Amino acid sequence: MPTSECFARVPPFPDQVPTVELQRVELSKLLSGDEAESEALFEACTGLGFFLLDLRGCAEGQGLLKETEAGFDVSREFYALSDEEKSKFPLLPSNLGYKPIGGTKIEDGRPDRCEIYSLPTDDLVGLAPPIRNPPPFEKSRPLLTSCAKHLHSVATTILTHLSAHLGLPPRTLSSMHALTERSPSNLRFLHMPPQRASAAQTSLMGHTDNGSVTVLFNVVGGLQVLDGTNGWRYVRPEPGHAVINLGDSMVQLTGGVVRSNMHRVVPAPGAQSESPRFSIAYVLKPPYACRMERLKGEGIPRGEEEEEEKEKVGTYEEFHAKKSKGIREGKNLVGSRGGKKTEKKVDVRVNEVMA
Repeated sequence: MPTSECFARVPPFPDQVPTVELQRVELSKLLSGDEAESEALFEACTGLGFFLLDLRGCAEGQGLLKETEAGFDVSREFYALSDEEKSKFPLLPSNLGYKPIGGTKIEDGRPDRCEIYSLPTDDLVGLAPPIRNPPPFEKSRPLLTSCAKHLHSVATTILTHLSAHLGLPPRTLSSMHALTERSPSNLRFLHMPPQRASAAQTSLMGHTDNGSVTVLFNVVGGLQVLDGTNGWRYVRPEPGHAVINLGDSMVQLTGGVVRSNMHRVVPAPGAQSESPRFSIAYVLKPPYACRMERLKGEGIPRGEEEEEEKEKVGTYEEFHAKKSKGIREGKNLVGSRGGKKTEKKVDVRVNEVMA
């Protein structure tokens, strides 16, 4: 999450609500090759599929915290525009651009309570012709380009450690996600307005991500993770940390070794419920042309189901399109994927959200 100064501007996250205990991993130790920290990362990726990444202990992390904090200011400027102005930048077929509140459905078929603007990484790093972005983003292009590159580096650092634990040749996974390859990776700005307690509903439906790694920053709470038999639990925002989770494509490529876990966003608890919720996410995804076949490594299981997968496997472009369609229609209630055994059913009710 951004710095402590940013957290001081909103009410504190309450202590009395149920939260999930996430593994904490330090970026500085990952960059230095610390084996124990790498083991902790792998344990988190094969267990809950979520962990906290502490960015405070190195120059790379501290610089990224400052960039994302500036990114929150850009996001607020955009979401202060009128609906008419924002609608001039409609969602593209690639799922990039502006998605208004109500643009997708939640679990019970009602419109969502979340608006999103997604900037393609290909655009920011010059791999594709630039798209037409709203003025707040366009005038901040140098900042956002730098931020996307640094977030991409963090995500691929995580993949480099996963490659080692899966018995793959060094940097296999990070090389598959190189910035030189066209992909639907994106820098995403989300806004969820406060809700009345009497009409509280899911802001963003329960889902698993369809990419490889998501790096998330937010100050106001509301993110919930499905914690095995414990059900939905809040993730407490922590200054100086990012929330990391893995997506479905990484489960597919590793034969189910790592977890892509169900998560959703609901109204923030306690006094934070009166504050708008802004978040920034970098969503790392494989190249469009990547074949979604499980990789061959000592830590990746082989079996009969692998042969069945080969008959169905396609490119990530096809994989991405199918999953995105399901999310838009509110049809992603399939539970968590990969990793250790977890829940059999998903309770989609919004409960204990306004405590």
